[in-house]
Amino acid sequence: MKLLWISNHPARPSGYGSQTRQVGARLLSAGIDVEFSANDGSSSGEWNGARVHGSTTDRYSRDIIREDLDQIRPDWTVILYDAWVYTHGMQDPFRDIPRVAGWVPVDHNPVPPTILPWVSQHTAIAMAEYGRDQLVMAADRLASAGTIRRPFPVLYAPHAIDDAFRPSVMVPSLDAPFRSVLGLPEDAYLVGIVAANTGTAIYDRKGFSDMALAIAAIQRKHPDVWVYLHSLLRGPEGIDLSVLFERAGVDLRRLIAADEYAMKRHRYTDADMAGIYSSFDVLLSTSRGEGCGLAPWEAMACGTPVIVSNWTAQAEVVGPAFDAGRPHTEKFPAGWRVFTDPDWDPRHGAWFAKPATPDIAGALDDMYDHRGDPA
Repeated sequence: MKLLWISNHPARPSGYGSQTRQVGARLLSAGIDVEFSANDGSSSGEWNGARVHGSTTDRYSRDIIREDLDQIRPDWTVILYDAWVYTHGMQDPFRDIPRVAGWVPVDHNPVPPTILPWVSQHTAIAMAEYGRDQLVMAADRLASAGTIRRPFPVLYAPHAIDDAFRPSVMVPSLDAPFRSVLGLPEDAYLVGIVAANTGTAIYDRKGFSDMALAIAAIQRKHPDVWVYLHSLLRGPEGIDLSVLFERAGVDLRRLIAADEYAMKRHRYTDADMAGIYSSFDVLLSTSRGEGCGLAPWEAMACGTPVIVSNWTAQAEVVGPAFDAGRPHTEKFPAGWRVFTDPDWDPRHGAWFAKPATPDIAGALDDMYDHRGDPA
């Protein structure tokens, strides 16, 4: 069987890249003929002996999809990306193409109308229980309304993390424990944030502003609280995080940002990230919507508790799958999930959610009180 996989380059250290890398390696080892089409700016080349088609001038490489399909003639095409990009301002490039599946995120409630036109014409694969349930409900709703003849197929394949994520003292590329590299005081309480500052210029989807306000509050109460920000301070189509954190009242003397050159050159390996996660006392990851959210999974695998929003797929990281009737703040053995208020996203016609800053600060305070607690 021949398969065309469309997503980030398998070597890219992103959520899409990590899943492409893990699944791609397994497909190739199973003897499946796989070619990859990168949509993240990567150049053409090879990976694990498989051909990688580089990006084009279109941001999502949509302008070459039909030609790729004609040239490669795959038995199946799998897209690991946001489904809305393939119908946004254009005709679906996969129209009339059989055996197309989308491993798609659902980070709103309900499934946005910008996603439904694409998934209803192809096979949908959910990456979290929340996405699966929302897609099944959307398919049944469209079929009952007569919009489609029968519910479109919905499969479920949860995202995964590599076994490199485990408790670790060292960051291999730095050949040193991460806290010593940062030069932290012995008693520093370290709050980590690992989130991509992309697609945030229009809407703060990762909730940087909510986290910044909560961190400022906890720093005023505890002078030994430090923050490590693993993100570009001004990413592509991102907000200026240095200005945001300053205006939020964060003590910039206790804020450390990642090595941006190393990030841009993709030099942080999974093993490096394991050492970084392990250095945190807590990972703060209160996004306003997630189709999966890998950073909390990775942190917990390294023994680090997490704070997430009680919304969409991220809610099931630390507890039962999200229930719209129970959006309150809850504490679990692995961490907190904090209360959210619905926040309308007019671009997609569905709800994101804004985490409550006082609840984030309260969760941080509780984590601080339990620092060093092995449970």
